[in-house]
Formats: sequence, C-alpha cells, structure tokens
Amino acid sequence: MPTGSRRQFGHWWLTILISLLLFSAAVCDAQTSKTPAADEPPIESWQVIHIDNQRAGYQYGRERVELRDKRKVIVSESDLFFSLNRFGQKLRISTALRTEETESGDLLRFSFEMKNPPSQNTTTVGVINGAELELTSTVAGRTDKRRVAWETDAKSPAYPDRRLRAKPLKAGESQSFKVYVPEFNKFSQQHFAAESQRSIKLLDGKEVSLLRVQVSFSAIPENKSKQFMDAGWRTMMMETEMAGLVFRAYDVPRDVALQTIAGPELDLAINTLVRVAPPIVDAHRKKRIVYRVSMKEESPERFFVVGETQQIKRLTDKDKTDPAIELTVTVKPIPPINSRPVRIDDKYLMPTRFLQTRDQAVVEHAERAAGGETDPSRIAARLEKYVHEKITKKNFSTAMASASEVAQSLEGDCTEHAVLLAALLRVKKIPARVAAGLVYVESLQSFGGHMWTEAYLAGEWIPLDGTLGKGGIGPAHLKMADSAMDEDAPLPVSTFLPAYQALGKLKIEVLKVE
Repeated sequence: MPTGSRRQFGHWWLTILISLLLFSAAVCDAQTSKTPAADEPPIESWQVIHIDNQRAGYQYGRERVELRDKRKVIVSESDLFFSLNRFGQKLRISTALRTEETESGDLLRFSFEMKNPPSQNTTTVGVINGAELELTSTVAGRTDKRRVAWETDAKSPAYPDRRLRAKPLKAGESQSFKVYVPEFNKFSQQHFAAESQRSIKLLDGKEVSLLRVQVSFSAIPENKSKQFMDAGWRTMMMETEMAGLVFRAYDVPRDVALQTIAGPELDLAINTLVRVAPPIVDAHRKKRIVYRVSMKEESPERFFVVGETQQIKRLTDKDKTDPAIELTVTVKPIPPINSRPVRIDDKYLMPTRFLQTRDQAVVEHAERAAGGETDPSRIAARLEKYVHEKITKKNFSTAMASASEVAQSLEGDCTEHAVLLAALLRVKKIPARVAAGLVYVESLQSFGGHMWTEAYLAGEWIPLDGTLGKGGIGPAHLKMADSAMDEDAPLPVSTFLPAYQALGKLKIEVLKVE
C-alpha cells in the first residue's frame, strides 16, 4: 500500500465523539414539566443533531411510569441515530439506552445497545442487586457475566433532569448529583451551574430567552456542555465542542427530527485534518523529526505522551495566546532476536471484551502468522506484516470492531488493524496495548487521527502498525494515549478522552527532519 494512501488513515476518535455525544445526550431525555402518572401516557421529546451546522442525526426520548407490586417504577428510554461520512463511505450508528428507577432515583436496571453495521450489535444489561451490579455484556456474539461493586448513593442517569424539572435552578444557582453512567461503567458527579438568561436562535429561526446552564461530569471532565433551558427546565438546545467541531441538539417536533438528511453529509475524516507546513517528504522512512506543536490559549503538552519514542520541550513564546511545545519523535526499531524477555503487568496479556485472545479465529490467525517462529521479536514482525496483508478491505463504515469480529471479516480501518494485532500478540504471549494519536498522510499533507499497536519487547514498548505494515513505525506517528483495552465498559474509550480535546485545535509545523 502506498505510504500516502488515504486507506492507511483511520479514526479512533470517532468512537470517542459518538460516545461522548451519547453521554451528553443522556441529559436531553424526554422532558416535560412533570413526570407522568402511572395512568397517563408516556411523555416524549425529539432532538435533531447538527455538527458544524450540518444535520447528522436525531435523538428520541421517552419517559413513563409503571406500577410493579404497588411501587412506581420510572422507565426512561433514549434512542440516538447518526449518519455521517468518512472518506466518502457511509457510517451509521444507532444506540438505545433504557433505565428503570424508583421515584427517588435509585437505579434498578439498565440496558444499552449500540448498532454499527456491519459490526455485530454490542449490548450491556445491568441489574442492581443490593451492593452489587450484575452485568451481562455481549460483544461479537459472545456473552459474559460479571459482578462489580455498586455505590448505593448513586442515582440513575435520568434522575438529575427529572429532579430539576420539579425544582428548576435559578440564575446563579448550582447543584450536583452522583450518577452512574452506563456507557462507561463509571460513577460520576454531574454538576449543573445555572448562569444567566441568553437570547438564543432555535432551529426554526425564532429567538427566545433561555437560561444557560453549564453541565460537567467529574469522571469524564473532557465532556462539558451548555444547555439552554426554558422555565420548565426543558432543554431547547444543547451545545458542546468536540475535536474542533460544534455539536448542537435542538428540541423539535417528531417530523422535523425524522426528516431525511438532504444535501452533502459532513465528512468527519476530511473536516478534522491538521495540515502541516512545510510538507514532509517520505515521512515514514525518516529517523527523527522535530515538530513545533501549538494550540490557542492552552499548551498542548498534556495531550502528548512522553516515552520511548517521544520527548517534549516547552517553548517560551512571547505570544501567550499561542502556547507551543517542541515535540521530538524518534524511531524505535524492533529489538534484535534473542533479546532477554522482561515481565510486565499481566493485564497486557489477558483477554478483554475487545481483545478476545481465546477466540478460535483469533488463535488460528496468530498461529498461522507466527509460522512456528519462537523468538518474540520475529513473531512481532511477522504478525504486523500478516495483519497488514490480511485486512485487504479498508472499511470506514465501522467505528470500532472487536478482534474477534475482525478475525472473521478481515476488514476495517486503523482501529481494526490495531485491535487484531494486539490480540494476536497476546495469543503468542507477547504483552501488547493499543496506542492512539496522529499519523501523517502524505497525499493530504496533513495529520489525522490514527490507532496502532505496541508490543513489549526486551523491556521496552515497541510501536507496530498493522495498517502500514512497514516493520515498526517512523517518526510520523504522534502518540497521544495508550490503553490495555481492559475497560469494563460498553465503550472502552475513556482512556483516549483527554486526547480528543486537542483535535481540531492543533497547529503543527516541521522544524527538523533527519
């Protein structure tokens, strides 16, 4: 595959964008001035979702009350649908979140399902049983059950809005709630801070006076949104920024939310590229590149990893509005054969929900790729080449498939190459993790979001890229995060959340190439 081909370019952060928007949308569930009584019909709400002023999807929320053993149970449902483009290929994602809770907000049960064809559906069902949360999860057609500790003072994710509808905040007031977030399997403080009335133009062009409320989550501080509320605490508009893109959800009638997307759809792949000056010729074959990386009004230092391949030097600029760092990226080659193995945390060898190392197809690919080789360095090189050669269909319509699914389909983009290679390495007892950041695309003279793999060889983390298949990587990969992919959550992406903040805001210049 040519180095500059678009086909090498994937978007690990798309999963983050979608999951964050799901998370933000949880506060825009069905809303009215009161919760319906058990004998009343359910209340509903519809929102249309825009990304940078282009329609990208919709959300439907519903709330109803059921009587069970003479006890009221409040059932909240939130369905989300997206239709986007990635390098011209259609990407469709839909999710369904359902929660059941008591009148006081105690969560009883939840279910979460994500559909992203051609990948199989991912589902998680949780039932609270005393001090435990019993989870049943299905990924790639495989179901596992486990129990985790339940924090009994946590509320349902639908409870805060319901509580605030009964007693809305006034300008200058704030309130926090401890909630459980099913999408990330995390407990979090959800904080609402009411600011002041603002004149807001809604989707139909009408300007109305609404209360602006800042909403944040302690467990996921990167997720911040602004909600614009009417007097009955109904969210008329929600706004958040991700990867340099502005996401807005408007309260609309059902027929408006369900309208077919007209005109050209937003292409997230193209719209979030970071152009580079000057262009880098044959970037992936260089030994060392020094970059100047800057952001508006914030240092980019915390968004990049310091380690075996990257070093950071703070730059003192007179212009305080454009803080910068010098990022030096150096090639880290695969170690020579017969290198002494070094032990590391077992989590980098264990099977996970997305790295199914006991899956028959995954094991067969690992054995076939290794071909009887016993030296870890040689095995790693063979596995990288094997993944590069076997995943021949570059499919941008999947946000993130598991290793088991990729082993069957042998298609995908960088995320699928990365998870399959990590799983194959673990099958062969080589510790592995997934890395995320930016990669240089020569044909576009730009950096874009990318995911690759790292293997622990001879006591060091060595980067490998199954998408490129070059026997390691050059200095045109800028690392922003890494993960063992061991998160016990439907969306195993919270490790990568801090990095998403920088996307769309970075400026990258080349200072030196060796």
